[in-house]
Amino acid sequence: MHSAPLRGRRRPAAVHTVVALFAAGVLVGCSAGPSPAPPSAASPGGASPGGATSQETAAIHRFTSHPLSFRYPSDWSVAAEVRPIGPGGEVRETATVVDRAGRRLLDVFVNWAPQDVGTEVTRAVLDAEPVPGLGSAAVRPGYYAFYAETEAGAVGPDRAPAVTYSMTLSPGRPLDGPGQRHGGPFDSTVQIAAGYSVGADASADLMTFRDAAEALRWLGSPEGQRLKAILTSLTVY
Repeated sequence: MHSAPLRGRRRPAAVHTVVALFAAGVLVGCSAGPSPAPPSAASPGGASPGGATSQETAAIHRFTSHPLSFRYPSDWSVAAEVRPIGPGGEVRETATVVDRAGRRLLDVFVNWAPQDVGTEVTRAVLDAEPVPGLGSAAVRPGYYAFYAETEAGAVGPDRAPAVTYSMTLSPGRPLDGPGQRHGGPFDSTVQIAAGYSVGADASADLMTFRDAAEALRWLGSPEGQRLKAILTSLTVY
């Protein structure tokens, strides 16, 4: 982590580099309903500072294009979207997690990742843990990651270095130091098999922090811990 305070900003409204990995198959709808939390998807560390525990009442969302699922709090909801991405019937699938107020909190993607990638940045990893359900099933073990990236040469409105915060997935543990935003075009998703990858991104509206200390306080909040638990519960079954 950088010794100097990090100042946050919203992600620039730039043209996104879309990483699209095709998967064959036709899919319909989604499945989500109350279900006991599987032991393998327990929230790391048990209880969170906000009181939510790995035993919190949860629902399960299952993707329809591939055998992939995640746990989410039963008082939140998931909206699924399936879109064709190729002439051969290939599709991409997105699961969007929203809270009771209808706020968009997190997107989990199959075969798509709409993040900005390729820009040269310096990364400071604030938190990262392996995702057990994306371990041996993946080409490279999947990690939940929460980090700050400072774009080379960019400055914010107050002339401080422009910093973008992300809660996402990474193939392998992300590294501190120079690199490309979100790991670049080839490391922005976790590859499970040929034509099958998984990505995720917390809403940019949540990732607006003044500095790393504020980002870590949010991570320790009930909302931050719930979103972390969703990502660490992702499981290929």
